[in-house]
Amino acid sequence: MVKVSANRFVLRRIEKTRKEVETSTQMLRDKTLKNLKEIFTAASRVAKGQVKKQRIDRKMVPVSLRQRRSWLLVAGHTTQMMRSIAENFDEKETMLQLDKLEKLVEEASSMGATR
Repeated sequence: MVKVSANRFVLRRIEKTRKEVETSTQMLRDKTLKNLKEIFTAASRVAKGQVKKQRIDRKMVPVSLRQRRSWLLVAGHTTQMMRSIAENFDEKETMLQLDKLEKLVEEASSMGATR
């Protein structure tokens, strides 16, 4: 029977866990950045005027200049999130930033309904 010290056993488990967390975190970071890139692309298309109409209350309405400005804020905030996540992935901070981004999108979309 081979004796393994508790110290070595625990250190191996710590290293194994560290590698799993690093791998999981990197996968999550990559997936999050991919989704944010798609959000940025969509928001920047609206901000640039490439999207002429949007659906609000089941009706297609033209995108106003005011809405384009709001979508520019959405694109800018998305860029800041991407930079932050690329540097250091913090789940709680990311969730807070996503909440803020969601509010910006809702705000940008609702402007067309109040015209």
